[in-house]
Amino acid sequence: MSNYNINKGIGRTVEFKGLKAQYLFIFAGGLLGVLILVMIMYMAGANSYLCLFIGAGGASLIVWQTFALNGKYGEHGLMKVRP
Repeated sequence: MSNYNINKGIGRTVEFKGLKAQYLFIFAGGLLGVLILVMIMYMAGANSYLCLFIGAGGASLIVWQTFALNGKYGEHGLMKVRP
């Protein structure tokens, strides 16, 4: 007989490595934006070391700020702080 696992997470918020709710969208969108910026710069003929520096710096900044916001405001706090 087959054994099926039951999803016990129904109704919970989505979480990935501690990031919850809207922070996942900020995280993914920021990293995607940095990737597109680096690709455009590289195709435009910018120095590859400059592209590498901006890509690594931008990605590090996005990761750091997203986890800082998640830790400071919590799951729904960012929506309350926004004007």
